[in-house]
Amino acid sequence: MLAPFVDFLEFGLLDGKRITPTGRSRRNTAGSSIIQVRYNDEAYAGVVCHLIQHRQTGISDTNHVILADISWMKRSNLTPLDDGKFPWDNYPQLGVETWQYNTFTEPNDEDFPPNVMPLDQIHCQIARGKISHTEPPLWMTVTMDR
Repeated sequence: MLAPFVDFLEFGLLDGKRITPTGRSRRNTAGSSIIQVRYNDEAYAGVVCHLIQHRQTGISDTNHVILADISWMKRSNLTPLDDGKFPWDNYPQLGVETWQYNTFTEPNDEDFPPNVMPLDQIHCQIARGKISHTEPPLWMTVTMDR
């Protein structure tokens, strides 16, 4: 019989960095919950909403898997610069990208990774800032990987 409960975790560790889901953040910010996943050879950014662990009696492999519930951000092709060019495209190692401000995909959108995936499939945390002088406003991110 399937165990009818899950544990909601306060945080998870990924490469020594603490990922705190937005549902557990005490600062009311998404700062330490913004992540990047590489899926089908493409980078996706999202916000970890919950970290859960499901323990199933008799199945030892599932007892240590931490699952991340992720809301995926929608990519934007806009740039905050007047000339419309992306100067950071010359430096792909920085991982600078723009995203539609405060816009997320619908759950289980087929053009994006699954909304629930193992924590160890997250590539890294990313930093995000708001670009408010553009119309519409944008989010800009940069990777925090090694």
